[in-house]
Amino acid sequence: MPQPLPGIVLALAIAIAARIVARFTGAVPDVLIALLGGIAIANLASLPATVRPGVAFVLSKVLRTAIVLLGAGLTLATVLHLGVATLWLVLVCVSVAVGLGLLLARLARLQGAIGTLVGAGTAICGGTAILAIGPLIEARDEEIAYAVTTIFTFNVVALLVYPLVGGAMHMSQIAFGSWAGTAVNDTSVVVATGYVYGKLAGATATVVKLTRTLLLVPLAIAAGSVHAARAGGGASKLTRGALLRSVPWFVLGFAGMAILNSIGLITPQVAKGLTTIASFLIVVVLAAVGLNVNIGKIARMGLRPLAVGLTLATAMAFVSLFLIRAMHIG
Repeated sequence: MPQPLPGIVLALAIAIAARIVARFTGAVPDVLIALLGGIAIANLASLPATVRPGVAFVLSKVLRTAIVLLGAGLTLATVLHLGVATLWLVLVCVSVAVGLGLLLARLARLQGAIGTLVGAGTAICGGTAILAIGPLIEARDEEIAYAVTTIFTFNVVALLVYPLVGGAMHMSQIAFGSWAGTAVNDTSVVVATGYVYGKLAGATATVVKLTRTLLLVPLAIAAGSVHAARAGGGASKLTRGALLRSVPWFVLGFAGMAILNSIGLITPQVAKGLTTIASFLIVVVLAAVGLNVNIGKIARMGLRPLAVGLTLATAMAFVSLFLIRAMHIG
């Protein structure tokens, strides 16, 4: 059985270095340094295969742990303050992303499951949605890898660009957090992008993103059901076990921590300590995201699916921003 320790140690080392470097870089945040550092190491050095299990562990288990711990810094009042308008924002953005993704895939004449995967990744939660839905629609391994790489490409752009755009537009913390929470894809990058802009923006982005993540379950059921109908019901892997694996259980942990904090069972000192740990774990996760980006693979994949993914992500950035302004959120 592959051991995750080498990859975990590498991601941890990059995160520590990023924290140290960030003390001297001023406006350049540690999450961005960790991301770019991971990309540089992954593409300039010949990493052994023993690193991969640890990187995968960080991207799944460590990320979920960080999300749960971030709940200790929130109260139910903060969550409820976002209101019904934010819920409608999430529902509209997810619906538009799924529909627009399928339309763009058809216009670009993409074959196989790639259009569905890119649409699901953009609509819900990036790589997690792609990995959950891929087996349900019997996507090929190369299609899943392509879709994940496309999402990761936009994640890098989002973390670089969103805070600059938000600052130039003088967006409020809640407005920016709502924007990042609905328009950025992967959970790790959503949280990082929000906290780069500010503490309240980070908390808002996390809550909005987790609300969006809950929609993974109905989307997985819908995608699997449609595929089963097209395949005549015999080839689909729409099983109870596959659907249970698509449930984002860590969202319950996040909500549980927020409830404990709301009723006073978590002291301010403990809450501060847990959120400090969580913020560092996010830096570790961003290092792992960087280690998972293969620039050569992106270049070899061809332009059409990548162009569809980036066009969809860019369109959703504008759709989300328009809705936030129209709904007067933040």
